[in-house]
Amino acid sequence: MTESKTIRAIHPVEAIAAHARVKVTRMQQITEIQYSQHRNTCATIRRLNKTKYVVLSTGELKAYVRNDNRAQNLASLKASLKRLRRLINNNFSGEPDEFFVTLTYAADVTDPKQISQDFDRFIKRLRRRFATFDYIKIAEPQGRLKSGRAVWHYHCLFKGIPYLDPTDLAELWGHGYVKSKALQDVDDIGRYLTSYLTDIPLKDLSRVADFTGNLPIVTKTVNGHDKQLVKRGRLQYYPSGMNFYSSSRGIKAPTSQYMAYDEAKKTPLGKLTSASEVVIESGDFHNKVITEEYNARRH
Repeated sequence: MTESKTIRAIHPVEAIAAHARVKVTRMQQITEIQYSQHRNTCATIRRLNKTKYVVLSTGELKAYVRNDNRAQNLASLKASLKRLRRLINNNFSGEPDEFFVTLTYAADVTDPKQISQDFDRFIKRLRRRFATFDYIKIAEPQGRLKSGRAVWHYHCLFKGIPYLDPTDLAELWGHGYVKSKALQDVDDIGRYLTSYLTDIPLKDLSRVADFTGNLPIVTKTVNGHDKQLVKRGRLQYYPSGMNFYSSSRGIKAPTSQYMAYDEAKKTPLGKLTSASEVVIESGDFHNKVITEEYNARRH
């Protein structure tokens, strides 16, 4: 038997008290401030192996819950997307030597190991032309299945390389067409890309029956046309336990500091671009988390 956890979004968002202790994560022009009503500073479980863990307070032995896909495990999904968004914003800010690339296949590929090997060969070819550069690679499933398996391609962020024509990149890739995009006009690359990579056009979604309740549909204007998107719809195609992104050694995760909220606000942060408040309830445990994000390029 597993403990149930309830996460509820709250609107409007409560103001953070001036003296409250907050976690501040600075990522170039993006700053995230997070307040947690209760902070756990000690480990509550100890991992025993891939399938079991022990609850330290009670000595109870429990089994990890495995899900068929990431969309079923919302907490894991949000944590993975947040880590990816932070990693992107800590390393990419729209400089001239940064660009976004999509690597596709002419024929359907359903084996994640194959696309990983193909990408490694692509990077080796690229390093023959450019010795030092860094990247984040993200495996993305298309909105359909082949013989019950997801069809894959890659999205990548590169830095340290002059912008390359898609034709040159396609020759180095060798498996299908390539799209590339400069990022100078995007001032919150992490949020832009994680939305791009997880939302899926409604017309491309082949597994509508897998959703329960109402589809989380939003309408966005793309190239002057309204397009209906299913929020996080693409994540249902990821196998459970798959690490859908990785990076080169030069990509660094951001660090965080704890301080009083009023101290954090003394530094110019730019415009408040998002604020959220969630309440987490699990058994007798109750917590409230407020998150603010600021962008120094907006005023």
